[in-house]
Order: sequence, then C-alpha cells, then structure tokens
Amino acid sequence: MGLTEPQLKFFADYIEKELGIVYAPMNYFQLEQRIEKIALFLNLKTAEEVYDKSLRDGIFGDFKQYLLDIATNNETSFFRDPKVFNAVEKQILPQILTMTPKPIHYRIWCAASSFGQEPYSVAILANEFSKANPTGPRFDIVGTDIADHALARCRSGKYSNLEIQRGLTPSRITQNFTKTDDDQWQLKSEVKNLVNYSKLNLLEPYIGMGMFNIIFCRYVLIYQDQERKKAIIQKLERCLVPGGFLILGASESALGISERLVQTNLEGVIAYQKK
Repeated sequence: MGLTEPQLKFFADYIEKELGIVYAPMNYFQLEQRIEKIALFLNLKTAEEVYDKSLRDGIFGDFKQYLLDIATNNETSFFRDPKVFNAVEKQILPQILTMTPKPIHYRIWCAASSFGQEPYSVAILANEFSKANPTGPRFDIVGTDIADHALARCRSGKYSNLEIQRGLTPSRITQNFTKTDDDQWQLKSEVKNLVNYSKLNLLEPYIGMGMFNIIFCRYVLIYQDQERKKAIIQKLERCLVPGGFLILGASESALGISERLVQTNLEGVIAYQKK
C-alpha cells in the first residue's frame, strides 16, 4: 500500500530538522524507497511499520543513525568536475611555493566526503605535488561526513572496478591503487594515510576542526534552505585562514553571505577567497 503523504512528510520534517536536507514532495518516492531499506535493517516487513515504530518508540540509537545515514545522497566519483581539480593543481597549490614564509603544513578539508572519492582525489593531487616539490609543505587532509556507513567506506580505501573507472586515468590507477584478491582496488598507503576522517554534522558546531587553507563543500548546500546555507557558509569561512579558498559545487554560491569571501575565477572555476 505504501506510506501516505503525511507519513512521508513526518520523515521529511525529521530529516530536515536533523540534517537540513530538504525532501520536497516531488522526491517523496525516493524517501519512501530509503525507508523501505530501513525496514529491512530493523527486521520489519514494511515502511508503514517503520512509521508506526517511530511514533511508538521514537527515533533513537541505531535506528536514528541508520535513518540519517540513508537519508544522505552519496553520489560521487573520483575527480568529479575535473576543472575544479585542474584549478587546484594549476592555480592554488603553486601559490604556496610563492608564499613568504612558506607554510610547513597545508590543511585541506573535504566536507560531506561521502565514500571518500573527493578527499582521495585531493590526496592524489597533493602526493603528486609533493613529489614534484620535495621541499614544499606537508599536507593534512580532513574528510568529514554525517553517515557512519560512508565513513567506514572512506577509511577502507577500497573501491570496485566501476568506482575506480569513474574519473581516474589508467596511469593514476596503477600509480595509486593495487588490485586485491577479491577483485577490488585498494588505495596505496602513501595516499590513503594523507587523509583523516571524522564524523561531523555541518549544522552543528565545528569544534576542534582548526583552520584550513582550502575547504571543499560541494553539492551540499543545494539540499539546504537559505537560512541553513548561510549559517554553514559563515561557519566554513571562519575555518579558513586569510587567503584560503572555499570551493562549492557548480550550482552553489556564497555571494552576499559573507563580506570576507571574495569571488574569484580560477581556470574557469568559481571559488571564494577569504580576505
């Protein structure tokens, strides 16, 4: 029979309150499919039973975590939007060689890191840069996500043939991955160890994150309303060092939100540099 629109709205409202992710009525079919997966996790027969349990027992513990995990969109690929990574490689990273004094550490944060393809793409670039500039800075790369299952995938550094073929050239595959006995591809430790992962909800305080030279926060804000989008960008800006860069998704903008972020064009890519 399926969930009614008011029942789906109950879950949509809960997810928006916890994560800021907005499920519009036109996307309720996707939400219902995800709640059906939760039913399997809870050993329930239908999505309606998930709804009944939510009303009866509340949404707590593993149930809450799984609901929030499955509500997020983990669509990603290596070097997604190649022009962005070309701008980082050709414009941003070379800038650090001209700095006086040169930084010892260069910190990069990938917010909403999904299954790890973005932070590991950054790590591959950083590793290539370090080999070409051995006297340059060390790179500290941080990946964060709200979903436990996504963070587990990140930390494994292991990907399928299909995942590895999305965005990686043959040379980068052979240089950075090894084939495993179960027909997967394991990221080599020299790249994998550049990235540390932690759990973070972008709507909550960024305690202990520190300051960064580059922050990637791509294809996250499109799911937020204007108020939450503004709050997230302002908090990200406070985590940037002066001169640091905020990189958003192609359809996202920080214009008019922070006076300290100046829009700049890098190799045809729009980024925001902190004054």
